[in-house]
Amino acid sequence: MYKLFMALRYLRAHKIIYFSIAGVGLGIMAIVLVTSIMSGFSRDMRARIRGMQAHIVVTPIERDKWIVDYESLAAEIAKIPLVTGCSPRVEYEAWMNRGTGYRDVHLVGIDPEREPRVSEIGAYFRKGGKDRFDFEHEFGKPRERPGAVLGVENRRGGSVNLLTAKADVFPIICNQEFELVGYFSSGMAEYDSSYLFMHLKDAQDFLKLSATEEQRATVNVLAVGVDDYERNGRAVREAILARLHERRPCRDDSWHAMGQCGMYKTTTWEQARRILLSAVEVEKGLQLIIMFLIVIVACFNIASIYTLVVRAKTRDIGILRALGASEEGVTFIFLISGGLCGLIGSAFGIVLGLLLSFNLNAICDFVRVASREMNGMPRGELAAAEISLALALLGFLWTWGAFYRERRPTPWVRMVLTTVFLGAAAWLATGWVPEYKPFDRYDADLPPGFRMSFLASVSGGWVAHLAAWRFLDRWRQRPSWIFFGFGGTVVWIAFLLAILATGTIATSILLTHPGPGWPGLELFPRQIYYLDRVPVYVDSTTISVIVGMTLVVSVIFSIYPALRAAAANPVEVMRDE
Repeated sequence: MYKLFMALRYLRAHKIIYFSIAGVGLGIMAIVLVTSIMSGFSRDMRARIRGMQAHIVVTPIERDKWIVDYESLAAEIAKIPLVTGCSPRVEYEAWMNRGTGYRDVHLVGIDPEREPRVSEIGAYFRKGGKDRFDFEHEFGKPRERPGAVLGVENRRGGSVNLLTAKADVFPIICNQEFELVGYFSSGMAEYDSSYLFMHLKDAQDFLKLSATEEQRATVNVLAVGVDDYERNGRAVREAILARLHERRPCRDDSWHAMGQCGMYKTTTWEQARRILLSAVEVEKGLQLIIMFLIVIVACFNIASIYTLVVRAKTRDIGILRALGASEEGVTFIFLISGGLCGLIGSAFGIVLGLLLSFNLNAICDFVRVASREMNGMPRGELAAAEISLALALLGFLWTWGAFYRERRPTPWVRMVLTTVFLGAAAWLATGWVPEYKPFDRYDADLPPGFRMSFLASVSGGWVAHLAAWRFLDRWRQRPSWIFFGFGGTVVWIAFLLAILATGTIATSILLTHPGPGWPGLELFPRQIYYLDRVPVYVDSTTISVIVGMTLVVSVIFSIYPALRAAAANPVEVMRDE
């Protein structure tokens, strides 16, 4: 039991150890934030790609071949257990002309009645402003030509002319004009700028694939939906290959492992987009490794700081050895203390990382709106807000210095002045609130009395924190104080960062003089990432692994100072002292 008690004593032996705890905490916070954002991006991208793609597609192995008996084959596949539907498609490359020259476009002919069972294209139609999943005008307006739906990146009314050459014995030139009846929005620029949807029958007519006296109607894709793809995707794919083998046995069953049987091949949506998905996973892994290097640096600080503690506490260690503590006992004391340093830092890092992750969109929106509205304030008012922020920062640091000195009287003058400066800064920096009006659908509606509520929350939170700090100061000498002290430090740093961030925004506006149309400081530009919000997904498994590795590394880096402490000879230590 004495080992744990001494480990806690050495954990707060010097305030410099707090920097090691802070380093571990910042590293874990960065890892939690980065992994949450990257996991969110990965999940969001997978969902968007999956929405445009079917779980599994059946296509001819040769690109210039077509599926003739697609209706009977689709009916057989739809009867396979765990298959939610099978919809025929025509997918082909073409050139699109809208009066400004030809550009590449991916033509997709779909059946609106069967497609909802295999993909989410209907939902993307609604996101693009088209309420009905069809190829007619929204308000009953008759169309003169076959209808088509383009991505929102090509939003411009009128019609489009499509031109392509279909491979055959001799190339067949296909040229036809289509009428735009709406737009879709998938959230992926690749799709929204280069995909064009039309009815399956219109696509067959355009590509000369419709039924005639000389030929049967054909398609080149069968889209298959699976119930719970993550669990049943592989089994359904094998069942489709078995059904294809029954229809027309292939010569070599080993081709089934590659998804091929006879003239057909089956491809999952992950295989179709494996390069993009692999790139995202590789990027996520590299960023995780880079972020973990921050923890390694913090653990180096643990090794160096505890080495200094061992030198400073040589007499205490000698007394422990003289009282009967063994070398193993002293070693375990410093190993436990180093592990606790990593554990406490990890706990605070996880809390801060989760708080930032769950409130990241709100922070981005507030920074964007506040910077944009502060730019509209008169420059005199903005300068006054900047001066009040500077005074609040000075008072903040002034009070902080007094609080961190032990056994000092309560700095009432500093506390009162800092509270006044902080309240003035909160009031002047929000001078734009009375005239605020939402600019677009991404701006939040501020409730009445927001300015007074904000002032009360900032000043009240500051006063409550000071009162709690002074109340708990009586237990400063106890080992458990490190939890309260470090928690209080986190609150101080939060106030400090808020003051610095607001002051930086005000200073940049005063120095750069943005124009009246400045959209504000956008931490996450929607026009670049083509996402409405920052996608965040907290991966608890990854966080648990990182915390476990941090604890192991903290203990490993504590081995050297622990061995140095255990090697102290009590006789020589007491003689030297």
